[in-house]
Amino acid sequence: MRGYSERQSLIRDMFMIIVWMEHNEVEDMVDAAILRRKPFPTDGEIAFPRNRLLQLMYDLLLSDRALFEEQLQIILRSRYLSPRPTPKTRDEFDLERLFNMPDMDFRQAARTTKAGFVEVLDIICMNPVFHCGGIRPQLPIAHQLALTLERLGSNGNAASVGRFSRNLNVSRSTVIKATQQVIEALVSLGRQYVMWPNTTRWAEISEVMKNEGFVGCVGFVDGTTIPLFQRPGYDGEVFYDRKRRYSINAQIICDCDKYITSFITGWPGTCGDSLVYKRMQLHLNPSQYFDDGQYLLADSAYEVSKTVVPAYKNPSAKIPINADFNYCLAKA
Repeated sequence: MRGYSERQSLIRDMFMIIVWMEHNEVEDMVDAAILRRKPFPTDGEIAFPRNRLLQLMYDLLLSDRALFEEQLQIILRSRYLSPRPTPKTRDEFDLERLFNMPDMDFRQAARTTKAGFVEVLDIICMNPVFHCGGIRPQLPIAHQLALTLERLGSNGNAASVGRFSRNLNVSRSTVIKATQQVIEALVSLGRQYVMWPNTTRWAEISEVMKNEGFVGCVGFVDGTTIPLFQRPGYDGEVFYDRKRRYSINAQIICDCDKYITSFITGWPGTCGDSLVYKRMQLHLNPSQYFDDGQYLLADSAYEVSKTVVPAYKNPSAKIPINADFNYCLAKA
């Protein structure tokens, strides 16, 4: 059976008290009429025995019944009996507290350094996606960036919408929208920051790699898998990789300074690194990207070609000279 709230119980009790007072007044008047005696004096008549106007005003405003009726009206106008805590607003994101964290804790929370966070924030803050019109203002851009970076750096339940909604005191839709907006802003920067080296940059990379013992090397290629939060609905089995999780394959090429110069992603996690790389334009049309004698270093999962020099596989890797080559490649 549904119980009454404290407010409902108080309203009921006060209403019954007022009804009881009215009932007593009516009974007193009836008894006085039957017994032909004067009714019991009211509080106003006792306070002001010779002034009828003051008697009426006192009984109307200051009698016990009037006080109970006033309290009842106050309760009826109030939804809660006690003051409610003021909810945190979306503008209360404390960026100063975030930056006062130790560097290691900050890196764990934002997945980047403090300087890197500020640099990314300065780059994306003027993106139109954060300044579109709307009835309600958006979260601060720094808040959106911190939320998204932590979600992208988390896995499983740690990246769930519900967890971020509770921890940051925002709605689930806000978590989703903030993530989408930051990703859109970052993706829009792709062609500006991810670009194939020009002739000048080639010369710089080649000079660095020449000192490492790899003349003509202009970068490195390697693959990774990006976990999916659930099994894809279409051909899901082909996304189940060797690590027993659903994922997509990504091939990434970077230079000697670890700047990404090209990538491809979207292939199922079961596809090998060499297979996916062969679908890249770097492999299909090498003359558009490499000069004669230029190549990428790779691990033993890749096949040898004019533009890819991989590490030796076993048993060839056990030959001393090949082992030395693999050591130098890994060190580079």
